[in-house]
Amino acid sequence: MRPNVDIPWSIHGKIKEHAEQTNQTIEEAYIETLEQGVSDLPEQRADVSLPNPGYNDFGPRLIRTHGSESHEINNSVTCHPFFHLGENPMQIRTRMDDMAADDFVNRLARLHDVGRLSTSWFTVHQLGGALVGRGPVNLATAIKQARTTFADEEIPTYKNGHLIYIADLAYEGEYLLIRAELPWISGDKQVLSNVELRFITEGVPVTGALYQRLARAFGFNELFNATKFTLPRTGFNATEDSTLTVTDQITNEEENYNDPSVTGLIVENPLQDNDDFLSYLGDELSGPENTTKEAASQLSVLANYEKLYCDLTHNHGLSDDREYKFRGLTATYIKPLFNRNSTWNIAIDIDW
Repeated sequence: MRPNVDIPWSIHGKIKEHAEQTNQTIEEAYIETLEQGVSDLPEQRADVSLPNPGYNDFGPRLIRTHGSESHEINNSVTCHPFFHLGENPMQIRTRMDDMAADDFVNRLARLHDVGRLSTSWFTVHQLGGALVGRGPVNLATAIKQARTTFADEEIPTYKNGHLIYIADLAYEGEYLLIRAELPWISGDKQVLSNVELRFITEGVPVTGALYQRLARAFGFNELFNATKFTLPRTGFNATEDSTLTVTDQITNEEENYNDPSVTGLIVENPLQDNDDFLSYLGDELSGPENTTKEAASQLSVLANYEKLYCDLTHNHGLSDDREYKFRGLTATYIKPLFNRNSTWNIAIDIDW
C-alpha cells in the first residue's frame, strides 16, 4: 500500500538531483532517502532475540596457548578463514563505549535483526588460551561462560581479556568488526569496556546508509568518515601432498540428521617450533613500511597457539573417511584496524 502524501516540489527536486549524481533511478533514490530517514527515528526497543544457529555455526571451542608460560595478553591470533581485503579497502568506524554483557548481547540481537549480515566468526582471548567459534549465539555463550570455562580448564587469565568478532556483510569483501575488552565484574554486573565497531568496504561508499543502520541498531549513532588503509600480509603455498595433524572435526549440529557434515577442523599449528616457516613468512611480508616493520617484529605471535581452526573447502559426511591436504596459509596483521593488541589472523587452506 502506497500512502497518498503531498511532497513539496523542492524535495522532489533534491531527490532527482541525488538520483542523477549517484546514477540511480528516481525510485531507488526515494527508497534510499526514506530508509536513511527512518533509521534516524528514535530507536525501537522492541524485544528481539538472537537468530537460531546457522548451519555452519559452532563453538565456543577452547584453544590453548603453547607452552607452560603465560603469553602476553596483547599477543593473540584469530582464525577467521575468509578474511580477505580488496584492492582499495576503506574503514568506517564508530565511537567506543562500555556496556553490560547482557546489553551487548541484546544489541547484537538487534544488529542481526536489521539484517545484511551473513557468516560471522569470533575469538575471545585470555593469557592462556582463546575461545573460538562461529555465529552470534555462540559468541553470547562464550561471553557469559568465559570466566567459568577458563577457570575450569585452569587457563591463566589477566584482569582484561578481549574479543574480536568479524561478520561478512551482504556484499562480497565487506565486513563488520566488533572489538571489546572483558573485565570480569563491575559491581554486580559483567561489563564489556571499549566496545567499538569497524566497517570495511571496497572503496568509498556513495552513502553510508547501510553502516549507519547497523551502527544505530547496535546503539551507536556516531559514524566517522571512511579512511583508506592497508594491512600487512604474508603466507605460503604448501608443498604437494602436505598434511596437518587433525585433532578435532567440526560438524553441523542440525537435529534429525543421521550423518552430519564435517564443516571445519581443529588442527595442530604448523608454525609451532618451526623457525624456517616463520623466517619465510617474514621474507614474504608485504604492506605499508611503518606497519610492516611492526608486524615483522610480531611474527612469533603466529606460533602462540597449540592449535588453529580452519574451514574445509568442501564439506563431507562425518561417516566418510577423508584424507586432508594442506594447501597453505595466509596471515594478516590486523592490529592497525584497532591500534590495540598485536593480533594476527591466520586463514588455513585445507581440502580433501
